Amino acid sequence: MTHTEKAVRDHRTPFTGDRVPLVTVLGAGHMGRTVVARLLAGGHHPSRLRATTRSRTRAGELAAEYGITATADNAEASSGADLLVLAVRPDQADAVLAESLRVAEPARHVVSLVAGYPLARIASVAGSAPVHAFRVATNVAALEKSGVMAVSPAPSVSTSALEYVRTALSPLGTLLAIPEAQQDMAASTLGSGAAFLALAATGIREAATAAGVAPEHATLFAVEALECAAALLRQAGPASPDPWESLATPGGITAAGINSLAAEGVPGNMADAVRAAVARAQAVAPTRSEAS
Repeated sequence: MTHTEKAVRDHRTPFTGDRVPLVTVLGAGHMGRTVVARLLAGGHHPSRLRATTRSRTRAGELAAEYGITATADNAEASSGADLLVLAVRPDQADAVLAESLRVAEPARHVVSLVAGYPLARIASVAGSAPVHAFRVATNVAALEKSGVMAVSPAPSVSTSALEYVRTALSPLGTLLAIPEAQQDMAASTLGSGAAFLALAATGIREAATAAGVAPEHATLFAVEALECAAALLRQAGPASPDPWESLATPGGITAAGINSLAAEGVPGNMADAVRAAVARAQAVAPTRSEAS
């Protein structure tokens, strides 16, 4: 190790209260890239951040864009890593994790962003190797540090290990601890829910453009409507079953639209969408025995 490398390795950082952790993001798809971008924006040293992708060409593009080490070799990227962030497809998770754990630091931390990938599976792949495993559901809002991470630590995870991961990933937003049994629902609401609402917002945009509103204005109207809805829900809190009522004057234009949505069963359709996402997460989830 050179003097420069040692200086970087021993650098004090607010992420850990100790040396900068060497973080490897396994899978640089949309969510993996979000993690990379937010960690760098939060001050993580590029020399202590790595990412993998299946394409050497794409790895070169990532390295050039972010100034980090990027490779198509999972073992190479994971060598000596303190924290592995698993962000691949469910059908790739076993092989990628097994390859990476063989060369990561002892007592390494593993954060899985893979939908439907249980903590028991991580433990099974790890075997006798000591691992601090975490299952996390998040969303792309983390790109602007406005996201929420729903995290479920394995039963064996210590308080210090939880704090290590909490601090290391703080640039991605707020961390909320939940039981693992709620992870599929968290991924289907916190994660997929944004896509469901974005789909609904396209209806607002299309109605506006059909009425002659400029497309850029129609998009702005839809975005502002979503942001207003988010603010409304935050202000109302969990005790309010119908937070939109404050905007729906009886006999008014909002009430007319609400009545139309209710008649078409939109609230139930949204609930069905969440249930379908949960069912899919459970369907793709590997069993512990399959890794044996």
